[in-house]
Amino acid sequence: MSPAESIMDTARRLRGELEASEAVTVSIALLGRTGAGKSSLVNRLMGKNLAKVGAAADTTTGAGAYEWNGVRLVDLPGFDTKRFPRESFWEEFRLDSFDLFLCVFSDKPGSAESDFFARLRQKGRTCLFVRNKEDQVCDTSGEKSREELFRDIASDLSRQIGSAEPVYFTSCATGRGLAELSQAVCAALPETKRERWIEGAKAYTREFLAAKEALCKKKVRLFAGLSAANAVNPLPGVDVAVDLSLLVSLMKTIRNAYGLSDQSILRAKELGIPAVAQLANNVIRYSTKEGAVFLLQRFMGSELTKEAAKYVPLVGQIVAAGAGFGITLKAGSAYLEDCHGIASEVLARQMDFRP
Repeated sequence: MSPAESIMDTARRLRGELEASEAVTVSIALLGRTGAGKSSLVNRLMGKNLAKVGAAADTTTGAGAYEWNGVRLVDLPGFDTKRFPRESFWEEFRLDSFDLFLCVFSDKPGSAESDFFARLRQKGRTCLFVRNKEDQVCDTSGEKSREELFRDIASDLSRQIGSAEPVYFTSCATGRGLAELSQAVCAALPETKRERWIEGAKAYTREFLAAKEALCKKKVRLFAGLSAANAVNPLPGVDVAVDLSLLVSLMKTIRNAYGLSDQSILRAKELGIPAVAQLANNVIRYSTKEGAVFLLQRFMGSELTKEAAKYVPLVGQIVAAGAGFGITLKAGSAYLEDCHGIASEVLARQMDFRP
């Protein structure tokens, strides 16, 4: 195989890997009565204002779908109603297509929901039970502790649905329980879809943030290899070519994984931490084609051969040996480091102020 054919073959393979990873989607259905806080839970799990909170539900309409970064969350309407009878509910909303179900309640689930859970068990589907608004759980008599009240709620649910299931207590107001629920969602998903959840969901722990970083590092290597293999943009004044559009796309992918929009980056600058302000400036500055060129030029003349050689099994010897791969790898890694730095400081601040 000639060098040109080898590079084209590498480009096709890497493009296929990237397209396959982007094609993976996570589909989660939420079931619960109006007022249980499903919309708030959607927004908190994803770290985005996707669902309108506090709007009165229209029981005559269908499901509400919210999508972000490969994750699709669907708020199902009431089960076994005049508009949506139980006999046709499963087929009408194509429930076999969902990876996971969340039952969200802020009081006791009704008998209709119990029938729905029984059908889920018959079909071998996974449902996580979420007692939302846990900050409002209280005993007016003052005789029971919160832990005792939580045990009572879990026992009541077990009796009603006919099986002992763990209950995840969450509060969208305080943030309590969201980390545990997100981790439970990740663990309950098929292994092939867990990375998609990690990429799309908001990080509430350092461990989850570290998983995002590891995932983004994989993307950096793939994008760098494909950008170097495409090699369509000669860099000004240097005998090196890369695909700048792919580098800019990589930067967007990294920012989305960390939930860093322009607005959230600007809010991070307002934390008053000088290091964060500089990182935020970098992330915004390098996110355009002009900024990407400037970032690439930072690494011209760096010793890249040894580092790039580690990725020969991934991108092939010819691509890894080219300066374009090493420079793009360095640039992408630097951008990832800046984004991770911002997200780490923001998470630390949020953990400091969490009740």
